[in-house]
Order: sequence, then structure tokens, then C-alpha cells
Amino acid sequence: MASFGTGLRRNVCLEKAAGALSAYAGSPSLVNPPVNIESVAEWLGFQVVLLYTVEDEFSGLVSLPQKLIGVNGKHHRHRRRFTIGHELAHILLKHPPESRCSHGEIALYNAEADLCAAELLIPSTMLRTQLHMTTNISALAKAFDVSEEAMRVKLKTLPGREPPSTHS
Repeated sequence: MASFGTGLRRNVCLEKAAGALSAYAGSPSLVNPPVNIESVAEWLGFQVVLLYTVEDEFSGLVSLPQKLIGVNGKHHRHRRRFTIGHELAHILLKHPPESRCSHGEIALYNAEADLCAAELLIPSTMLRTQLHMTTNISALAKAFDVSEEAMRVKLKTLPGREPPSTHS
């Protein structure tokens, strides 16, 4: 996942994710971990298709005209979930196709999509509730059905929190 630089629209990314989840669930408090990201994609009108004949380096893509999100089906479930969130983030943030972007813009848009995907999969309000029950990264990652790496990055970007230990 990318580090979050100065050009990143952090608040916009978080608000778009929170707004989508709120509209999806009727209220952010009605969504319990783990977020069913495939269901969110379907609710937004997109079909998720697992692709098995792609190279390992390929993670995913979105086709707006066909309303499809293609995801590398050979990747671990956590990576597939994050990829779906990442592609949904590009949609929510209205990013232009990569073919119309410079390398710098692609890097910025991907960093924004990563931040938005993390909020879709690990909503801050839900994470704060879970942190009252445990600060163990493994337990939190399991509750949200994400990798420990994704949970560590999310905790680093959660305002007002010290990263929890791995042994609590």
C-alpha cells in the first residue's frame, strides 16, 4: 500500500467510503465486521468476476460500461477483498481511466483508492468500537477479514490512536 502524500485528498477518500457504506446499510452502525465488500459492489450495480487466466502481478480492474470488477481469482481472499474495495474506490472517487493519466496521477489515484478501500473494509467508526474489545492486530484483522498488514496500515492512519501491540 502506498504512503499517503501531500496531494492526497484524505478527507474526501474517507467521506466517500463512509457515505457509500451509510447509504448501503442505512446507517454506518448497521454494518458489522466484516464488511461484505462483494455485496457493496453489487449494491452499487457492479458484478465481481474472478479471473484465473491472468498473471500474478495483475490484481484487478474496473469496467464502467460493463459494470464489472475483475479480480485475480488466484490471489488470497484478503487481497481479493482489498482489490474489490480499491476498484470501488476508483468508482466512488470518480478517477479517470489510467490511460488518461500521468505516472504521478496514477500513483496519487492509487494511494487515494487504497485509503478509501481501507475505510470501506475497515470503517473507522467500526474499528474504534472493536478497539474497546481488543487491541490485538491478529484478532482485529480476523474480525474484519483483512490481512494483518492492511490492519496495521489502517491503525497508523486512524487519528488519535497509537498502533496497538501484536500481543494484547
